Amino acid sequence: MDISKQWTNFLEDATEEEQEMASLYLNSLKRKKSGENGTHIGALMAIESEFQEPGTLTMTIPNTEFLQNSLHILHGGLTATLLDSAMGTLAFRLLPEDKAAVTTEMKINYVAKGVGTHFTCIASVIHKGSKLLVMEGKVYRSDQTLIAHATGSFFVIPNKK
Repeated sequence: MDISKQWTNFLEDATEEEQEMASLYLNSLKRKKSGENGTHIGALMAIESEFQEPGTLTMTIPNTEFLQNSLHILHGGLTATLLDSAMGTLAFRLLPEDKAAVTTEMKINYVAKGVGTHFTCIASVIHKGSKLLVMEGKVYRSDQTLIAHATGSFFVIPNKK
């Protein structure tokens, strides 16, 4: 069955919630296709990034059904993904073009539940060496309450673009 028939069949008897989820997913595909987000997970989370110099990055995501666990709070694994994305993106940006950074370790403390309209992650540099970067990330919910704190280590590797 081709994709357009699959979508049509799905939408014919989809609930309002299922239609909303389908719309969120289609919008994420558009964000990835347009280059607004560089990865599918970034597009699905609708990540918006802003660099502040020197050495700080802010990523913001809206709170959607895609991101919630069965308790209707931000899924812990997606909180970790946001932290890793922000710290890793900042680490990568701090390196010369012939280098890249990959996560080697990350520790997260979850300190409050993830509720609200959006979440903001602020990543900063703790240490920048020639082989290893150590980063810090904090995620806040829309009422400015800290929900998670992380540190991460990123190994410097050759960039094979």
